[in-house]
Amino acid sequence: MKPLNTIPIEDFLNKARIAVKSNQKQVVLDIKEVQSLHDSLAIVMTRLSGELDQILGSAQSASGPAQVKMDGGNF
Repeated sequence: MKPLNTIPIEDFLNKARIAVKSNQKQVVLDIKEVQSLHDSLAIVMTRLSGELDQILGSAQSASGPAQVKMDGGNF
């Protein structure tokens, strides 16, 4: 599996941190930064989703199907 490029995310977080500390009203990104951030976030979220699916799939297959029993109780 290819390593994740999280540098655009880190750069954005650093810009945001500096903006907060200096009481700026806005954070400005040029279009290249936006595209890099978009691509990096998309890849990270896709990989996390895939790993979560694998974890859930292996947990479900290990425990087998769930059985649910229902009764009317004591009415």
